[in-house]
Amino acid sequence: MPESHCVSWLPRWLGFDALERAAVGAEDAASAQYYGLRPKPGGWQQVGDGLRTAHAAVRTLPVSRIVQAIDETCRRWSDRQFVHRVQARHHIAATTGFSPEAIDRSLDVELGNYRTDTLNRVLRRELGGAHVLDGFQEDIELGGRTIAIGPRLTVAVCSGNVPGLPALSVVRALLVKSAVLLKVASGEPSFAAHFVRSLSEVDPVLADAVAVMYWSGDDHAALQDAVAQADAVIAYGSEAACAAVRAKVGPHQRYVEHVHKVSVGVLTQAYLGKVGLSEAARRVAEDASAFNQHACIAPQAYLVESGEFDVRRFAEEVADAMAGYAAVCPLGSLRLEDAAVLQLRRASNAWAAASSPDGGFWRAPGLDWTVSLAADLLSVDGAGNRMIGLLPVADLADVVRTLRSIAPHLQNVGLGAVGVEFWELAAALGRLGASRISEPGRMASPSVIWRHDGMPCVSRLLSWCDIEMHEEARPRTTTPSDRE
Repeated sequence: MPESHCVSWLPRWLGFDALERAAVGAEDAASAQYYGLRPKPGGWQQVGDGLRTAHAAVRTLPVSRIVQAIDETCRRWSDRQFVHRVQARHHIAATTGFSPEAIDRSLDVELGNYRTDTLNRVLRRELGGAHVLDGFQEDIELGGRTIAIGPRLTVAVCSGNVPGLPALSVVRALLVKSAVLLKVASGEPSFAAHFVRSLSEVDPVLADAVAVMYWSGDDHAALQDAVAQADAVIAYGSEAACAAVRAKVGPHQRYVEHVHKVSVGVLTQAYLGKVGLSEAARRVAEDASAFNQHACIAPQAYLVESGEFDVRRFAEEVADAMAGYAAVCPLGSLRLEDAAVLQLRRASNAWAAASSPDGGFWRAPGLDWTVSLAADLLSVDGAGNRMIGLLPVADLADVVRTLRSIAPHLQNVGLGAVGVEFWELAAALGRLGASRISEPGRMASPSVIWRHDGMPCVSRLLSWCDIEMHEEARPRTTTPSDRE
């Protein structure tokens, strides 16, 4: 049995004597390959108090310093030989089965988001500017001043399907000067501790405001005790997992939820004619293969308008493109239960293809990729691992009719359309519930500026204090209407 590895990060002020081990993916910590740390019963208040004290130090920092520290940390991670990245890659591969190249591509996309320019653009878009987090700023419309105030402590409950994703919750909370208690998932528990450890080398004050811990998903007492410490809660996961967190959030606490969503692509005949079948297929393969298709932003299916460019011929191009992607970025090694599920899904699709004159089925010799012609969306809804369905649709109106069945869960759409048809479809998809529309081939690389699931993510953590109708706070500048 390899030496067990701790997936937690402890700030300098938190001693081991206040904590206990929690096994990750095993019945007891002594036999587990990975273990996390959490407070002993009755010790959650001590951890919460310590994080609130750390928050008091972070609150005095200018946002520019926080942005700079996050940027420098992610700049270091952009080097694939960075020591913390090398260690994280090793542990992520061991727990998820992702190939090293698939992990690296995931980390490149995820951590490439948190650089100075992008973070400042987020703050400008959601808050009007970063300085409103540092002190009262002029508000012309109010005729006074306003300040944005972040939570003292944010508890973030992570899912384990995407390498690097826990960094998003840490970054969002630190941007608003909040301390963070991060609960990692058993599916991928290792990355967060490596990331915060590297942050501590850049800015120890920030890292002292972050604790990375683990408890099992069915430990409702630990979840209750953790949430009780929070001013704000961020939850990722399945509908059941998010419902369990939501049930423990009080009316005084801010709550941000990212429940499982479904993403799809759409290709019109005009778009296929514009970019060509081979290039369109490459873009579909890029979308369906990134993050091994485990992220909600990855498409489970592409709807393809019927016409001059035959859908079956296009499926053959997609199969070639999926094989090309896998040649340089293999899927990796699946757990036995995941491999069994994939094989069952493949068998079902192969049977459907053989039973229908309109069916079609292509696969890698191993498990690296699968392409099928699908009869409906239900037949392609699955658990990822690079299995893409191509669904012929009669016309553009049929696109909307087809997607209406998944409208409550629709998130990301790769829209391959041109001219008037693009704008008509984009508007219809937005009304249907899509929160992001991108070019095919860009589905798996959203910016942090995107309003995730249709909601602003940073500003939802904030409360505001306005000063109005006070001589001391009157703005020094005026609006055009005031000058009139």
